Amino acid sequence: MRTGPISRRAPNWMSFSGSVPVPVANQVRIEGQMILRISPQPGTVRPDMLTEFQTRQKAQLPRLVERPMGQCIATNNIVGVSDRGSRLVMYMRDRSMVSARLEKSCSPRDFYLGFYMERNSDGQLCVDRDRLMSRAGAQCQVSQFNRLVLVQSDD
Repeated sequence: MRTGPISRRAPNWMSFSGSVPVPVANQVRIEGQMILRISPQPGTVRPDMLTEFQTRQKAQLPRLVERPMGQCIATNNIVGVSDRGSRLVMYMRDRSMVSARLEKSCSPRDFYLGFYMERNSDGQLCVDRDRLMSRAGAQCQVSQFNRLVLVQSDD
């Protein structure tokens, strides 16, 4: 039996190591995640949305009424959010408003500072699919969307 370093016996083991090719694995994994932050609506913008209606006759004051709408809204159209009682009110780029009812175990008050959500490939926020995350740590799904429409009351 030979003793000593392997490098002196190189001719013996070089033939063995050269006969088996070493597999080369070329694999790249890229993971990305985009989080959207929806901020609370500034207090000065909300009254501006109703300015045109306040100039009408004082006997006919407008009021907001909920109307059914689809199951999804485009996330890039949301510019602000506020909590209003049992609902979140989302302010849209086109100056419309959408109310969002959350699942039963969630309180809209948890979202008064806005919310985060993970952006989906379709760019939509959908009922019973996407989770809203508050800055305080609450996570909730939207159970229903309604469009808020101004109507004239006959008081």
